[in-house]
Amino acid sequence: MKRLKLLKFVSILVFILILFSPLESSVRGDYALQIVRELSDKKYAGREAGTLDNLRAIYFLKDDLRNIGLNKFIYQRFPVDVFVLKDTPEFILKEGNNKLKSYMYGKDFRDKFSGSWEKEGYIKKEGERLKDSFLLIDGDLSKNFIYAKMWGAEGVIMKVPKNGAEMILQKSVIPYKVSIPTIYISSDTYTDIASYMDKFKNLRAYYRIEYDKNSSYAKNLIFLIPSKSKEKETLVVSAHVDHLGKDIDGYFPGANDNASGVGVLIEIAKEIWERGNNYPFNILFLITNGEEKGLLGAEFFVGSPVVPIEDIFLNINIDCVGRGEKLFVSYNTYAEDMIKNMNIKNVSFVKDVFLDDSDQYAFHLKEIPTFFMMRANKDYSMPDLHQKTDTWDKIPKENLSESVQVFFDILQNVSSFNYVLK
Repeated sequence: MKRLKLLKFVSILVFILILFSPLESSVRGDYALQIVRELSDKKYAGREAGTLDNLRAIYFLKDDLRNIGLNKFIYQRFPVDVFVLKDTPEFILKEGNNKLKSYMYGKDFRDKFSGSWEKEGYIKKEGERLKDSFLLIDGDLSKNFIYAKMWGAEGVIMKVPKNGAEMILQKSVIPYKVSIPTIYISSDTYTDIASYMDKFKNLRAYYRIEYDKNSSYAKNLIFLIPSKSKEKETLVVSAHVDHLGKDIDGYFPGANDNASGVGVLIEIAKEIWERGNNYPFNILFLITNGEEKGLLGAEFFVGSPVVPIEDIFLNINIDCVGRGEKLFVSYNTYAEDMIKNMNIKNVSFVKDVFLDDSDQYAFHLKEIPTFFMMRANKDYSMPDLHQKTDTWDKIPKENLSESVQVFFDILQNVSSFNYVLK
């Protein structure tokens, strides 16, 4: 009898070890990198939500998943706006009718996406009489913006901080709803303008920018790998496919942001599909759209979920895992119990970091536990973020491989947690 009990115990132990063991692949990271390379190619022109380029990327992913053997997909279609620059914006210094200097868009200045404008006015650093004038700011935007509006400024010209110099190279995609234009300028441009102000008492700025606005649609791509144990509970794994699209001088590849996350998600799905979902929950893969325009796809999903929202016990969102010194997993308040006993190598667990900066925030607002997987430097900066230099060749395969491994380590821990709860 004792021997039978021992054999039964060993059988149960072996079953649990098999059930919760992470999946392995001898070429882990290769497949994810292939996806990254494809999605960041110029034929997808930056994958801006609402464009044909973005739709091509969605269909590429669907066809790739079909090659793996998955063939049941759900599309969620939702409206988006696409803003396109009509021509090169102008920012010119003038004294009277004399043109003193022109600045280069994307190098010397960048708009804070405040719409189409054509304005001319004096440049002032301070004072209560700002009518017919731009306010030149070296400091906090929100405080000085209120001041500028209060005193009737024509617009705001803001020097970006030293730790935000890359903002000039970026593209704004979320409309900044204000009644006056907001212009970001580099430190060098600020110094240049200040120098001209010392020479000319009536220094003026001319600013012109014009967008075409097109109403369009974007799609989320969703597929489910059910648990073999036929559970109701569902884990949602998400990554956004969209990026910034293109600008007047080229496209934004978005290799790290977020072709890397999609590549890791697809490789994870491939491994689970090939081995079978032996976890005690269903796994729903959500490739979102419109993240760069304000988490639109994730918000649409939680508002119109394809599974009961009460069955979703966790969201693991994967974004920007290709570059940076360290892999972080940011968790929200509702996930605190899950991480208490997690001891995973090569990852730092942090609370609420970038909580509202990616798709996990839509789940957080529904009080669902979330994990946000991302790579960053120790100060949480991300190399080449929202720049045309975010290319696939800068992404080490090892970073993608590590992300896949950490995901399965988390899955093993979450499975144990879920098993104990039952």
